[in-house]
Amino acid sequence: MPSEAAGILAAVASAIAFSTASIFIKLSLRDVRNPLLVNGIRALFASAAYAPILVYVGTAGINSYTLALIVISTVIGPGVGDVLFIVSIDKLGAGLATVLSYQYILIAQILNIFILHDYRGFIALYLTPLALVGMYLAVGEEGVRTNLKGVIYSYSAAIAWASSTILVSYLVNDCNIPPIEVAGLRVMILTPMLISLGAKNVRTITKRALAILGTSGIVSYFIGFILFTTSLKILGVMVPSLATALTPMLSQLISNRILFEALTPKKIIGTSLIVTSLILVALLP
Repeated sequence: MPSEAAGILAAVASAIAFSTASIFIKLSLRDVRNPLLVNGIRALFASAAYAPILVYVGTAGINSYTLALIVISTVIGPGVGDVLFIVSIDKLGAGLATVLSYQYILIAQILNIFILHDYRGFIALYLTPLALVGMYLAVGEEGVRTNLKGVIYSYSAAIAWASSTILVSYLVNDCNIPPIEVAGLRVMILTPMLISLGAKNVRTITKRALAILGTSGIVSYFIGFILFTTSLKILGVMVPSLATALTPMLSQLISNRILFEALTPKKIIGTSLIVTSLILVALLP
């Protein structure tokens, strides 16, 4: 039980860390207009934090097979998945795109059963629909017109994120690669990929943007990645993926606080449903 509690705390803490990303990115986009470069700078600062740790602990457990899986998980998750999500936001708006893309939670849980045969935290599968309804209430927008391409992009992002999550869980559980190594190598692979794609806008970077993105990189790509990967090691896919339902809800709560916007009853109910699903996961066997 103590290890399970630690895993749940790590999963929730990672969701909190990830929830700050959209706020920092929104602030930095005032100075740096290229989203690829924005994420590349975030990854660069995180890589600087990972480097001494990886030098100290080493990567002796990494071979060509596991390295290939780490590369694939990086490309399809933080790479392709995030880009598809950004495009879907442009087509559908942030609310609907988030609700559809975050159905990755359910996809990851189902893939986890059929591919990894990992039944830890199976109760989360039954509580995920409750969390998704809560997410719809918390971040959904009124009067949004459905766009077929946007829906396809959203579900493609969901499949990419789910597949990446399964690969990471396989690496830390079946291949026994330490979470810090998986998290660190993923970010170090991501960094040159993103910066090279956004290189033409490097001169637009300001000191203010560097400070904001550096902080975001440490919080999300360093602290968040380590916590989420550790929770996958302790709990498997079911519960940590459910915990990420907190991320968009917390992002909106932070935005509302910063912009001094009032919370509506609908959003309060949605938030309560997400939190209730996580409490039940923690309490039920």
